[in-house]
Amino acid sequence: MNVEHLKLTIFTALMGNVGNNIRALAFDFTDSKIVIYGYIDHEPRDDDYESIDIIITEIISSYPCFINQEIILVESHEPIGTLPCYKGWVFVRKE
Repeated sequence: MNVEHLKLTIFTALMGNVGNNIRALAFDFTDSKIVIYGYIDHEPRDDDYESIDIIITEIISSYPCFINQEIILVESHEPIGTLPCYKGWVFVRKE
């Protein structure tokens, strides 16, 4: 899988779908699974998961090999540079 193309697909999916409470988003994947890690500035709520689910739906439409998905949202106030980025950052809020 071309990781650079996947990142571009994720960037496109993010447009208009990142709320102001999202501090950073990282991604990881296997042959059949995409995982989005979100670091947010409050306790995760249903609407936070729904926003990320929209992003993942757009990614899967371009990559049907991803038959599984996972959204991991955590409240974090740590410096972004100290947080795990997995296979890479796809969004980092200016702080």
